[in-house]
Amino acid sequence: MSRSQTGTKQFSARFRAATIELLRERARRTRATQTELAERYIDEGLRTDEHPLISFRDGAAGRRPALVGTRHDVWQVVETIRQNENSLQGAADYLRIPLTHVTACAAYYAEFQDEIDEWIADARAEADRAESSWRRGQELFS
Repeated sequence: MSRSQTGTKQFSARFRAATIELLRERARRTRATQTELAERYIDEGLRTDEHPLISFRDGAAGRRPALVGTRHDVWQVVETIRQNENSLQGAADYLRIPLTHVTACAAYYAEFQDEIDEWIADARAEADRAESSWRRGQELFS
């Protein structure tokens, strides 16, 4: 599944009035629709059930999967695995986190590879833009 999903199906459910009121208030505060929030909560809840060491956090680039109890996003752990010759233990040692945490990110990546690859591509593009901007600034004062 990618961040830009297509195709929808209708789903009907009944919730407690208090839950609907909380959803309505959260939607108002975040300027999202109730449907968008409900879908996000259900999707993230289902993913978390299957991958309990993965949570979701907001950031400038959007909401992304992250490793619970750390500052690491899943895409960062995957990149670290690759930079350590695809060694999960090497990534765990480098990041100073338990191997089980790296394994959890690898399992999440196996299920949502396209999504994580999209995060990696976006991060690389942003890093390239930042470096280019920095170089232009350096040339101004050379």
